[in-house]
Amino acid sequence: MVAAFLACGMTSAMAEGGKTALISSGEVTGYYYPAAGALCRVINKESGGIHCAAVPSSGSAANLAALRSGAVDLGVVQAQAAQMAAEGTGSFKDAGPFTDLRAVLSLPGESVMLLARQGADIESMADLKGKRVNLGRPGSFQRAMAEATLEAAGLSEGDLAIAVELELSEQTPELCEGNIDAAFYSGYQPMAEATMAMDECDALPVQIKAKTLESYLKHHSWLTRATIHKDLYPGMRDDVVSLQVRALLVTTTRSSNTQVQDWLKAIHANFSALTHLHPVLRGLGKADSAKDGITIKLHDGADAFYGETGLK
Repeated sequence: MVAAFLACGMTSAMAEGGKTALISSGEVTGYYYPAAGALCRVINKESGGIHCAAVPSSGSAANLAALRSGAVDLGVVQAQAAQMAAEGTGSFKDAGPFTDLRAVLSLPGESVMLLARQGADIESMADLKGKRVNLGRPGSFQRAMAEATLEAAGLSEGDLAIAVELELSEQTPELCEGNIDAAFYSGYQPMAEATMAMDECDALPVQIKAKTLESYLKHHSWLTRATIHKDLYPGMRDDVVSLQVRALLVTTTRSSNTQVQDWLKAIHANFSALTHLHPVLRGLGKADSAKDGITIKLHDGADAFYGETGLK
């Protein structure tokens, strides 16, 4: 549905001959593309010559490269990738610091669901000690999130009986067969693999809580608290406290303060509609969109808008 609205928005923008703000997003079958389409739909509802269109891409790295070159005006990127690009670290070291990169808005991101098998006696993060836990393949997003979650809870791989390295697609059968005691499911919730584990062997969600979380999050701004709502998974009795990596809508200093304020005014004027255009957006609030997980400098226009609306 979002893709259809997006196509209409692009046709209208091109037909009127106005400048179109391009958002570099992600794979058509992923989350970033429909999220960008939803943003464009609400922006294009407003009058005054504001136009927006989403452009599919291979993800955060491609979006940041397109922004750096000036090929697009906006991008949807993972918060940690935005931070590394701004600093010129990690995989962005060769390109150097992206000093002109600026944040506009924070969006929901990929969160962690920790599932334990029935009979494993795992009711909390602390209970993972001495257990067989799948962390995922080295270098994968699943592994990075599992390691960050363990560290945030004051644990390490050494606390586990075995740190297993199965692919995401492999872990549910192993969990249900009792070959592992727990597994991390990281991504946009709900995840089919997690649904399968809960349906086929009554795997139990574990609340991600620990006294060390607050301190860890202060030093790792790309990671924020999250809630996985019970209505996302059939039969889940309670909401699950979790962690997530937010997605950010970013631009550069080439965008004027007026442009950024106009985009945000359009988004906020249609905020309720925005949150109903994609299931992942339904938990988004105006306050958290203005600050949660924002790991880089706000654009001056966004900073002014949030100041005027009392969201800073």
